[in-house]
Amino acid sequence: MTSTVINFSTVINPKSRSQADDPDSTPWQRVLLTMCFSGRLRRETVQGNNIPVHISVSIADEHGPFNSPVMEALSVDFCSTRSSSPSIDDSTPSQTNDDFPSREDIFISFLPLRGSFDHVNPMDWAMLSREIETWLVTKVDNRSQLWTWGCDAFWLTFVAAYPLFPRGKWPMWDPRIPLEGVFIKEWLGRSSDIDAVKLGGEHSLVGLLNDIWAEFNRHIALYYSSPLINVNEP
Repeated sequence: MTSTVINFSTVINPKSRSQADDPDSTPWQRVLLTMCFSGRLRRETVQGNNIPVHISVSIADEHGPFNSPVMEALSVDFCSTRSSSPSIDDSTPSQTNDDFPSREDIFISFLPLRGSFDHVNPMDWAMLSREIETWLVTKVDNRSQLWTWGCDAFWLTFVAAYPLFPRGKWPMWDPRIPLEGVFIKEWLGRSSDIDAVKLGGEHSLVGLLNDIWAEFNRHIALYYSSPLINVNEP
């Protein structure tokens, strides 16, 4: 039996953001792509849970020498299994991935952020970083996808608290949290371009923290759909 490959393609236009410390270049903002699958697989066609889905990203040739896409895959159950599609039998109970509990089952102790959280204040980021660190090592299974998500959240907050990292002064984090993840690898790759001189101006530091805050908001939305700031708590 010959399998039919179903292809879907789309074109997006990522926004670029200017940087005060480098007016000659404009990096692209990250793109959050959510992909859902309608319908259900027949049980006899499923062998284990390893069903490959090929995803490719390409950019125009003229931009290739200056930029390259980096993808990070995270399996999450954002899409309701009870679709309006007629191919789905509503009498069948919805199922979730055993490795990824539903968002209702996840307790994220550091969210929502208190109402007084100031994203341009490194001290607030330092406090949040410690809260995430404690939550990770005491409450989260390090084999789960929640752990991977939490580690990325930790590194976003840690760098916001200590923007000269890995140079300058910073506290040692719990060694159980690996120095891994898309954000921290990108940061370490360009950290040599960020020094005390460039961060000496208030504008450049605020600009950096604004960028990290925007990225933190996008990242948190992967697991947390409620308002990020608790306006009722000072």
